[in-house]
Amino acid sequence: MNKFSNLKGQIITLAMLRAAELRVAFIKGNRMVQEKNVNTKRASLCENGQIVPAIMVDGEDAQGAGLEILDAETGKPVAPEDYGNYVVLLDGQHRYAAYVANEQGEGDNKGEFYLMYPLNEGIALQKILSEANIATKMWDGKDFASGALMMNPDKELPLLKAIVELLNLGFPLATAQKWLCFKNAGINKEILAKAMNGRIDSKLLKIAYLEKGKRLLGVAQRSFSNDFLGKRYLPDFLIEKYEEAEDEAKAETMKQLLNFLEGIDRSKADDIEKSKGVKGSMAKEQVILDKLNGLYNSRFGKTE
Repeated sequence: MNKFSNLKGQIITLAMLRAAELRVAFIKGNRMVQEKNVNTKRASLCENGQIVPAIMVDGEDAQGAGLEILDAETGKPVAPEDYGNYVVLLDGQHRYAAYVANEQGEGDNKGEFYLMYPLNEGIALQKILSEANIATKMWDGKDFASGALMMNPDKELPLLKAIVELLNLGFPLATAQKWLCFKNAGINKEILAKAMNGRIDSKLLKIAYLEKGKRLLGVAQRSFSNDFLGKRYLPDFLIEKYEEAEDEAKAETMKQLLNFLEGIDRSKADDIEKSKGVKGSMAKEQVILDKLNGLYNSRFGKTE
């Protein structure tokens, strides 16, 4: 442990850490630092200084919890033998990034950068990380999903991993689970927050449709943009076709759906994506569904 480890409840400055030759790290898998947020905080730090301290723990504590850390300034993984040379931010990544950016750029920070250890001892880092972000700035589904995956490195959670991948592409949580579960599986922020603390809900373990959904989505991505695929139109259409099939025909229906998507080239996909509602008669969703049904019925020789 470093010489500050016993200073629970006291404010520590970045200058003090630097004088002790301690570096700052972020947890690998924690929500990504976003340039827009950093730029906003840069201006605030110049005008107002830091309002509340960042929350940190010792590098060895993160190591003991099985968490990987990244050097906050280089972004490179920290070697296990070097964890003792770091403190790790649980809350305050954007503030820290903004403070350092001001130091290296044209900004003029008002005052020091302040940090402190969590006030309550004996609480798991996973719990601190989850609660800190509920109590301050509420995380969205993407943040909680990434946090849940990060905090369970030793568990096999293929559905959660696939959800995080889609959220990182800009898919809403509701649409991601439609693709991967063939329905809204009821996976919400509360379930993901509990998973951060090791309480894995059974909904995160149901993978009956996972590979089917990933295959359908993979084919769809060849023609459609992720922006369109992140909306409910196409997954709802595919789910309805699959659910309408008799049990003994579902395997054949899945093949048809894959063939259907393979037959949609970019020009057809572009026409569907640019669909607009007809004022007073037909909503955009219905226009899109009509186009999809027309292509599907044409492909398989079906008529209404």
